[in-house]
Amino acid sequence: QVEYSYSEVNESINAYSLDGHRHQPEIGQELGRLDEAFRSQITFLPHLVPMTRGLLASCYAPIKRSALGIDLQSAVMDVYSDFYKDEPFVHIGNNPPATKHTVGSNFCLLYPTVELRTNRLIVISCIDNLVKGAAGQAVQNMNIMSGLSETQGLDNLTIYP
Repeated sequence: QVEYSYSEVNESINAYSLDGHRHQPEIGQELGRLDEAFRSQITFLPHLVPMTRGLLASCYAPIKRSALGIDLQSAVMDVYSDFYKDEPFVHIGNNPPATKHTVGSNFCLLYPTVELRTNRLIVISCIDNLVKGAAGQAVQNMNIMSGLSETQGLDNLTIYP
């Protein structure tokens, strides 16, 4: 497609799938397992950035202050830290991640925060899409299914290209 050719995307950034990204249903499905109300209230807006590696997502959802207490930011960090505590490739950060932080790794870096003015949860996630994308996830799943360490073959940097 012409709109995705190098000459069209180089030195530019643009939002796409504004009417609903193909991954929106699976995001809603998984979040719906936590709370059905999340299924239809998530906004996922991807941006095309012409770079070899990296994917940064900004996701937004309404949040109920009463659900987590007065110190909403600390409560959200606690919820995320607890939920992912046993996940070797998910790291919860205190600052927004950049794509450069994940180059060559199978890590997913998350930064959850709360916009108090609008009662919106904002989660920034960052991966190296050439590792943590489908290929790295496939190896991770194969390891689990084969009874191997989940991290087997995924803890070494893979830099090319």
